[in-house]
Amino acid sequence: MNKILLTIFACTAIITALFAQEPNPLPPAPDKDPFVGTWQANQNKSTPALTERGASYARRITRDGKDLVFSSRVGTSKPRYSEYRIRCDGLFHSTPFGSLSCRYTSPNRVEGETILKTHETEFWAREVSADGQEMRISAYSDNRRTKLKSESVLDRVK
Repeated sequence: MNKILLTIFACTAIITALFAQEPNPLPPAPDKDPFVGTWQANQNKSTPALTERGASYARRITRDGKDLVFSSRVGTSKPRYSEYRIRCDGLFHSTPFGSLSCRYTSPNRVEGETILKTHETEFWAREVSADGQEMRISAYSDNRRTKLKSESVLDRVK
């Protein structure tokens, strides 16, 4: 009788553990993705404070099916432009600055990792506020994302 109870308890524990694990959320539909839009750096809310050049940063995010398309501009007198596309599917994708991996952890939060061409690894997360008007890009010094290094805040322009 004790073996049967122990077996039932063990099976229940295993099944509970399996169902308690959340699957990786899929990206929201392109027309419902809160990251899609045009964003401008907010010098006053970012930490550490942004330089004048950093404060000029603007980003446009669009969706092309499952792909995210990033277009950015930084600088005023001689602006630099960049564009790349990736999928937030947990795999690494090539970018102009190295390779990047990301995944949605909820419809308004993406966590990622960037391996720069210098072979340095950056850990980050970006999250859109509940009202959809602010995006926070947090940089971390550890892969568990517990040691915050900096936080850039962008305001929705469109």
